[in-house]
Amino acid sequence: MEVIAEYLPVDHRYQLGVLDISLLLSVVEEYGLDADSLLNHAGLSDIDWHSQESHISYSDKLLLFHYVQKYFPNIGLGLLLGERATLSHFGILGYAVLSSRTVFEAIKAGFKYLDLNGPVFSVRVSRDDDSASIEIENDLEIGELLPFCTEYFFSSITSLFFELTGQQLVLQKLELPYPKPDYATHYADRFRCNVIFEQPRCVLTFKANVMDLQLASHNSDLLSTYLHSCESVIAVLQSPTRLSNQIKAILYQSVGMFPSIDDIAVQHGCSVRTLRRLLTEEQTSYRELVDEVRFELSKEFLVRTHLTIEEIAFRLGYSDSANFRRSFKRWSGKAPSCFRAL
Repeated sequence: MEVIAEYLPVDHRYQLGVLDISLLLSVVEEYGLDADSLLNHAGLSDIDWHSQESHISYSDKLLLFHYVQKYFPNIGLGLLLGERATLSHFGILGYAVLSSRTVFEAIKAGFKYLDLNGPVFSVRVSRDDDSASIEIENDLEIGELLPFCTEYFFSSITSLFFELTGQQLVLQKLELPYPKPDYATHYADRFRCNVIFEQPRCVLTFKANVMDLQLASHNSDLLSTYLHSCESVIAVLQSPTRLSNQIKAILYQSVGMFPSIDDIAVQHGCSVRTLRRLLTEEQTSYRELVDEVRFELSKEFLVRTHLTIEEIAFRLGYSDSANFRRSFKRWSGKAPSCFRAL
């Protein structure tokens, strides 16, 4: 098969979009949960989930998914969310897709700016003469959240296809790498195809000719405008020219042995004073960046591993676990052990 579109998560620990989070929180509010209270209890109250220009870290996105799952266990929440998905939930990205000429061009546009949606896995779209496929690769090892994230993604695909074309996406087969859940019948109801669990791949297969369907909503002028807007938002989320992003990238590669601000200044060919001034212009400081990286990594360790508090403290460069506990309480308002128990 020829690969026609591919998405690889970039800077996943701190630069993912929140469009899928917006849909998630909108739906849980329909079920009686207050989204802002939910975010507050999860320690994520600073996220503006109504703004398409907001971003969320990789660990925070997984934390929120994990937290919401506790309220809705074993009901196929991801399938339900995807069923509710509309292009309007995805802001300018949705409008860019809707304005495309064909399904093929909509896929190309959507994948180019998929960082606005912020999937936590790699995605590849391929086709040959007869069949096309969308394959997920769990590169970032999202563990027990793989079923939820997979359900959410594939279920959304079928909803968005119907909105684009007015036709149901007729699926040939869905292969999934995890065991059959208790609510497996919901898969059959949602996808109406042969669903096979415990497979080596995670892939949705359908007929290739749907790629050529013309979209009645095509508007070349609007498409150009929306694509330009997508570029602008991506630039804000992932600008490699932002000094703070460059420094955070260095810090993520130096876990446990963070360089001093003097070392960072040398790497950037400037004085410490100049470096501090430039960071102040970006409304941050070197100490704040180190704290942000430590906080993100600590949440990731607490949520995704069985490392002890002492081991996490050591990996983050703390001289003892007491200092780490105090720092984590200052960042999150919770002790590490309480955060892990969420």
